[in-house]
Amino acid sequence: MITDACVYANETSRTTLRRFALTAASCGFSKIVACNPAENIAEYAGVTILKGKVISKQTGKAFFDAVKKTPADTVIFVQVGENSFNRTAITTKGVHLLTGIPDIPKGGFDHIVAKMAAQHNTGVVLDLAKILDAKCRRTALSQYADMLAFHRKYHFPLVIASGAAEYPGQKNIQEILALTSLFGMTRAEVFAALNALDGILYPKKTVEIVEEEK
Repeated sequence: MITDACVYANETSRTTLRRFALTAASCGFSKIVACNPAENIAEYAGVTILKGKVISKQTGKAFFDAVKKTPADTVIFVQVGENSFNRTAITTKGVHLLTGIPDIPKGGFDHIVAKMAAQHNTGVVLDLAKILDAKCRRTALSQYADMLAFHRKYHFPLVIASGAAEYPGQKNIQEILALTSLFGMTRAEVFAALNALDGILYPKKTVEIVEEEK
């Protein structure tokens, strides 16, 4: 399903979750993830609505407790940090996505982290709102180009999020293609990223073939 991996339908947003879903439908999406939602709605206007939780950089037990206490039906995002923290996040059961890439510290995401993300099927969020923000646009474009290069080498999942806090921030497919082209994504890569969340949440299980003894 074509998915907007994060809209912020929280208590500070003036846009209701139903309005986010209605706009998503008009933009060509069939699913959205509502991060830290103020409402509990599973579907509206033909759009599936998943609950998401963003866990900030925390140390030790606080981080593991935050993941453990998150309901099982929630998409878990972890705000990236130092390299060692990112490795911990990737290998923690229940974590689905790394977010906050424009704010990642130098050396926070390297070849080892990229390889681990691929091995654990952990996705990396490309938040388009960061490109539209003049304060962090240059950094976001640079970091997203780096993530794209890592993705092409190691094949961990990329997902695309509007990062919208209000419905005008949601983007249609053509707008997304234009924005992602700024850091080099191809059309095929964009559509793969828009459809990648299902593969993260519901990975295909490998089937082991056992031959019977003759």
